[in-house]
Amino acid sequence: MLDFALELQHRYENSTAIDHRRQKAQVFTPIEIARFMANLFSKIPSEYHLLDPGAGIGILTAAFCERLIKLSSPRRLITHLFEYDSRLISLLKKNLDNCKQVLKGVGHSFEYVIHEEDFVLAASSGLDGQYTFEDAMFDIQFNGVVMNPPYFKVRKDSTHARLMDKIVHGQPNIYAFFMALAARLLKENGEIVAITPRSFCNGLYFRSFRKWYFNRVVLDHIHIFESRTDAFKHSSVLQESIITKVHKSSCKSPRIAVTKSFGGDLDKARERTVVALKDIVDNSRGDYIIRIPETSNDREIINLVESFSTRFTDLGLCISTGPVVLFRTKEFLLYDNSDKPSVPLLQPHNIKPFETTWPISKNGKPIAFKLCNDSIRLLLSVKNFVLLKRFSAKEERRRLTAGCFVQYQLPFSHIGIENHLNYIYHIERDLSEDEIFGIAALFNSSLFDRYFRTISGNTQVNATEIRTMYFPDLMTLRKIGSHVKYKKHEIETIIFNHLGVGASVRECLVGN
Repeated sequence: MLDFALELQHRYENSTAIDHRRQKAQVFTPIEIARFMANLFSKIPSEYHLLDPGAGIGILTAAFCERLIKLSSPRRLITHLFEYDSRLISLLKKNLDNCKQVLKGVGHSFEYVIHEEDFVLAASSGLDGQYTFEDAMFDIQFNGVVMNPPYFKVRKDSTHARLMDKIVHGQPNIYAFFMALAARLLKENGEIVAITPRSFCNGLYFRSFRKWYFNRVVLDHIHIFESRTDAFKHSSVLQESIITKVHKSSCKSPRIAVTKSFGGDLDKARERTVVALKDIVDNSRGDYIIRIPETSNDREIINLVESFSTRFTDLGLCISTGPVVLFRTKEFLLYDNSDKPSVPLLQPHNIKPFETTWPISKNGKPIAFKLCNDSIRLLLSVKNFVLLKRFSAKEERRRLTAGCFVQYQLPFSHIGIENHLNYIYHIERDLSEDEIFGIAALFNSSLFDRYFRTISGNTQVNATEIRTMYFPDLMTLRKIGSHVKYKKHEIETIIFNHLGVGASVRECLVGN
């Protein structure tokens, strides 16, 4: 069945422009991933109602049907599928008819209903009360939902966002709407298996969603991919994806399974660990942040970092995004530093661990910023800063890179900081040199880089995530900084000694 579905998918891809697929946010699920997802569902009762809300060609439903073949006693499967792209409907129907024929041949019954409409618009009415759906199918509550929903940001003033404004705020992404509506349509103990971006696991924009979602469903299983690109080799997926399995219940599971693979190689040996709920979900501030420790060493790292008694903001520390947006400030951009009056413009390529180097010419990028009455609002008075890169590739060795900007290193009154950098300062006073080196040492350490990867699947370093991170006190940071600014090559030993890092974690971090 999956081979037949894949053939139909290839037929569609070969006959459809890639721009059309991008416009529809179509990223089809590889067979290996579809089969893995279908096998995550628990026991299948004699009559089973399945929802596939972003059906595409129907590969996920075909994978679920394939699983039925292994069952000796007959099952009746009733599936509702939503697909909004009219170009896919005939192929979807062919796929489902093939599944029906194969299942009938081995004694199972398969019925399906295709809904050629927008799932979110069809299912979102009455979200905060009783079901008030017009379509009779929504009288059904489902045993299971399997989905690979579309991923794209929606406008705050869109119909989708207005219908779902009690669930997701800020910069909503359509996939979170699918997850919320799927949870609403589940029977008690019904299950959802979904492949989505990992971005919902933390951050301000998804906080309301996490509260709503995890007050209704229980997290059972997380699967992570070490490579962002390998799982979807033939697509332009840019976000880190994870597979989650949840079930609808008010009783929390004490433990959660975590598995991982490099990419789509799910048939090969996979590391599996069972993790305590407290090591996955941090709700200490009501945020339902989802951490994903891959190993026992990751759990030790989480426990160590979160044993600090303070958080970033408790220390009076602030983090902001650089105010200079290049495409909005073209009239102030300068490509050499001979024009006067001007000030340095700092960008990610100026930042290395503990260092800020200026000027550096790179790929024709501007290096300076005009200083005038109209531009002064975008500039910062020179003082000690920690500059933190906002973006990295997931496959890069390091997610966090922090440079030190020392106020006397450049003879200017102001600097420009581009918005691909975050800058760290104190809310009430200037940071000392020892403090900025201590803070930078923390971010540049393997300990904090590894910790950050457990709490964030984004390649973007969001200020919101940094503000909630646990931090040592400023006295400890000053001590670290006083040593590391003269012995940067000994950063790991200095961090380990001052923060009490145990032997097993040291060995793990040094090995990586």
